[in-house]
Amino acid sequence: MEYQEIIDRKKKIVTSAIKAIPDPIIADVKKRYAQKCKRSVQYFERAKQVIPAGLEHNLGLLHPYPLTMKTASKASIWDIDENEYVDYMMAGGPIILGHKFPQLDEKVIALIENYGPSTGLTCESEILCAEEIAKHMPSVEMVRFLASGTEADMLAVRVARAYTGKKKIIKIAGSYHGWSDQFLLSSDYPGTGNAHASGIPQDSYAHTIELMPNDFEGLYRLFEENRDKDGIAAIIAEPTGGHAGTFPNHPDWNKTLRKVCDEFGALLIFDEVITGFRLALGGGQEYYNVLPDITILGKIITHGYPSCGAVAGSREIMSVCHPGGTHGKKAFTGGTLSANPISTTAGYYSIKYIEEYGAIDKASDYGDRITNKLNELFATRKDLPFFAYNIRSIIHVETACPSGAFLVSKDIDSQLAEQKRRAKAAEDIYMALLDQGVLMLGDCKRMYTCMQHDDASLKKTLNAWENVLSMIPVEG
Repeated sequence: MEYQEIIDRKKKIVTSAIKAIPDPIIADVKKRYAQKCKRSVQYFERAKQVIPAGLEHNLGLLHPYPLTMKTASKASIWDIDENEYVDYMMAGGPIILGHKFPQLDEKVIALIENYGPSTGLTCESEILCAEEIAKHMPSVEMVRFLASGTEADMLAVRVARAYTGKKKIIKIAGSYHGWSDQFLLSSDYPGTGNAHASGIPQDSYAHTIELMPNDFEGLYRLFEENRDKDGIAAIIAEPTGGHAGTFPNHPDWNKTLRKVCDEFGALLIFDEVITGFRLALGGGQEYYNVLPDITILGKIITHGYPSCGAVAGSREIMSVCHPGGTHGKKAFTGGTLSANPISTTAGYYSIKYIEEYGAIDKASDYGDRITNKLNELFATRKDLPFFAYNIRSIIHVETACPSGAFLVSKDIDSQLAEQKRRAKAAEDIYMALLDQGVLMLGDCKRMYTCMQHDDASLKKTLNAWENVLSMIPVEG
């Protein structure tokens, strides 16, 4: 689906009345589901006594309660009540070979038996993994490993500032770049600032400049306005658009980011925590044919093994990283478990197996199939504006479209209120799909596929969606 059609269809949803499952029906769904998930309910009650709100994972659904999982295999996942789900969460994106891929697990187990978990010193696997990343990603010559994507985001801007001598960072609204103070700004919905995040002083945003998605005029204006105000060191962006394409990029956006950075002497940072080794072996930069100066990687490197992040780029730019440095510039970073042997062994072999088994193309083929089938199903209900679109193996399903409220409203208070109503409708659909054994990401708006999704996965998913649509009253 082309960019403009996606935008037009999002606008149609957010300018229409919300199409939702009626409250009495969703109440029955939740009651039935609670009977199926008695142990998850019990675990949630226990968790609330020792864990704030009883939930630690942003990917989980707090209301009515989070599931407690027991095991996973291929494209399925099971909770502690033995309920099976077709998994489209894929640990938030890194799983593309499928859960518990035997060849990969064997390599990690062998490493632990031989080496142990970590020594805090160099292991061969970190060199092998860095070499493998540099082999495939066109802009990368050197890699600095960290323990998470958030840490990688933090180091990337530190490197950019050290290298350029400038201070300001442009962040595209609606993008998520970890939870550090300077970046927790409009990370869910464009224009909402830090409305959902307490404990962050406003001064933390002194050198972070927010830009609305695809604002070509605003992009140039910001660079002109900041020429003599400490200057702009970098733009940080997701190559797909925010949250892996929830806010899709205009076809010319990435090329324009590259062009303006070159004109004004800034660096372009691509956050490829989701897109690296999912859109292509060379990441989003290969897929879109636009090369950043700095690449951020995260859990995608290790195929879900904990825990990993990385900053990568040219030899010249990466030379400022600690413990090195150049011309008196040194971007300090730490982390005892950064580049630990478990993560880097998993990273090296997962990339090798993704290439060997053609996992990216297989996952993408299924992504195309399920997107087409969902749109065919939605088309049978002329009264519903629902639709799906995909960027290879990243699928977006728009029903209530809470993320689109900014397209029709500039008033933040009314926008937040509309998003809340629409998020509730989307979460109810998510709940109804869970009840039928289909697990999606968050509030029913994103799916990641792996090479293990098959005809059985597709059939179960479509049957679940068909049942969900039957719960929504027909209008007109």
